[in-house]
Amino acid sequence: MKPADPTLVQWLADAAAPVSLVCFHCAGGSAQSFFPWKKPATGLCELYAVELPGRARRLREPFAHSVDALADRFAEQCRALPDKPLVLFGHSLGALLSYETARRLLAGSERRPVALLVSSRQSPDWLPACAGLPELNDQALRDYLIDLSGTPREVLENKAMMDIAVPILQADLTLILDYRHPHPRPLEIPVRVFGAIDDPQVGYESLLAWQRVSGADFSLRMIDGGHFAVMEQMGWVLREVGVGVS
Repeated sequence: MKPADPTLVQWLADAAAPVSLVCFHCAGGSAQSFFPWKKPATGLCELYAVELPGRARRLREPFAHSVDALADRFAEQCRALPDKPLVLFGHSLGALLSYETARRLLAGSERRPVALLVSSRQSPDWLPACAGLPELNDQALRDYLIDLSGTPREVLENKAMMDIAVPILQADLTLILDYRHPHPRPLEIPVRVFGAIDDPQVGYESLLAWQRVSGADFSLRMIDGGHFAVMEQMGWVLREVGVGVS
C-alpha cells in the first residue's frame, strides 16, 4: 500500500516483510533523507518516512507550529498502515516526533508500536530545551548547518538554496524550543537509543537520560562519527527493527 497523503512517503513496499518501519527526519530535513535506506532495508521491513510541511512534497503548506499537532497527524497515518508490527525511528528532531507519535499510538488499543528507536537527540525531558541548538537568527543558523557537516557543499555554497534551507531549519528548531514534556509515565515498549561519539550537539548524558522516559527494556549504543553518523551507518538501526516482534 502506498499512502496517498504526502504526510507519509513509502520508500519500500514488501507485503512479505515482517515489520513496518516509519522514520522521522531531522530539523531541516525531509522524507528524502531516508531514500538511501531502501537497499539495506530490503527484506527486513516496509520502509516509510514522514514529511513535515513546508518542504518537498508539502512545499506549499505552512510550517508546523506544534509537535503535538504533528504527532497527532503522524499517528493517524500510522494507524492506516498494513496490519503488521510497527517500529518507529527518529533522528534528532525526528526522535522527539517519533516519541510523541509512539505515545499517541500506545494510548489506543489499535496499531500500537512494538518498539521506539531514536538517535542524536537529548531525552524529551532534558533541560534546557535549547541545549546544543543555535540562536535562531540567519547567520547563526547558516553557521549551524556548516558545523553539523550534514548539508551538501553544493547547498552551502548556493545562496538561493540556503535562502530556502534556513527558514525551514528555523521553523523546525522552533518546534524543539517550544516543546514541553508532559508525560509522567515511561513508555511500555523497548527503547533503543543511538548516539555519536563526536557529536558536538548531543552528549552522552543527555542520551542516557532517555532511560527516564523508558521502561525496563532500554539500551544506548554510541558509534563513531558526528551528528549524522547514525543516518549514514543505518545498519545499526536496521539490526534493531525486529526488537519487540514475537
